[in-house]
Amino acid sequence: MKILNLAMKLIMLLFWAGIIYALIGPDFQEVGLMPLILGSVVLVMHILQMLMLKRVSQILHPTTKDYLAVLVFGSFAMHTHRARLKEIMEENKQTNAQKKQQQEK
Repeated sequence: MKILNLAMKLIMLLFWAGIIYALIGPDFQEVGLMPLILGSVVLVMHILQMLMLKRVSQILHPTTKDYLAVLVFGSFAMHTHRARLKEIMEENKQTNAQKKQQQEK
């Protein structure tokens, strides 16, 4: 799974490099608006994922580096945050179940 995630991050880097080259490269007129449209759609999706991370920031305490990774890599950078959030939620479930058992006694 880690190798697949790493490969997908590499693909995202290539995607962003292609978008930037299409925008500032010498053949901008030939490329047209397609890279701008694709880059905008992906950027909006990654910003939405950053907002999702912001919603759980009190629980996960993400750093600026985490936000930048989500902005560049999107869901491939969110994998670790989802796993951490799942662990925290499981711990909270267990704690709440223990408290409930103690109150019933």
